[in-house]
Amino acid sequence: MPPMTAGTTTLVILPGLDGTGLFFAPLTSCLPEGMSTQVVSYPADLVMSFQEHVDFARQQLPEDRPFVLLAESFSGPVSLQLLAEPPDNLRGVIFVATFARHPSPFLLDAACHMPQSLLLKLFTTPLLSRGLCLGGAPADAVKLFQRALLSVKQKVLSRRLQILANLPPPPETTFSGPALYIQASRDRLVPPRAAEALARHLPQLRVERVAGPHIILLAQPENGARLISAFFSDLKASHE
Repeated sequence: MPPMTAGTTTLVILPGLDGTGLFFAPLTSCLPEGMSTQVVSYPADLVMSFQEHVDFARQQLPEDRPFVLLAESFSGPVSLQLLAEPPDNLRGVIFVATFARHPSPFLLDAACHMPQSLLLKLFTTPLLSRGLCLGGAPADAVKLFQRALLSVKQKVLSRRLQILANLPPPPETTFSGPALYIQASRDRLVPPRAAEALARHLPQLRVERVAGPHIILLAQPENGARLISAFFSDLKASHE
């Protein structure tokens, strides 16, 4: 097994519902110098099935170096599928405000049946984006959130909502490495029980709460970077 250092281990980030990866710019700027990061972006103009998202994500994983996988929100179920057959060079996994099965079926059903143009318009208003996703995050974070959503085709976002409403049962995972769940304390979309459900598939899962809203790594990038850095430090220490 290769040595674990921040310089040789890549943090591979899978995005939330928007799929753009734009939300992670503030986070990556807060990570330690020398930590390699790879932000995956799902196609913004291509309607894909759940399995196609899984296949796309798997194709982005590094083959020539160890990596830690970070999955936010929508990508949590995608990552669980990857963990059913984890790559040999996967060293750890970090889940952020996510779930094995969508924990808010009534809210999701309402979103699926609402005209998508209206839903997008509502979510890109400061009032609703703050109320459901960003809380008291800085104005720059709200603008980044709006820009990310508006850069994705409505039909693509609609399909991803449908995917969440019809997720397959999570597979059995064979991954036994370190696992962390970053939980937003004021998450209005994903309740605390979602972490408990994930822990049934990954009993080694450790939960860390961060004060803030659903898109916690955009609203609180410094605290997110602190937890991720500590996770990498623990990995390094365990391999020395």
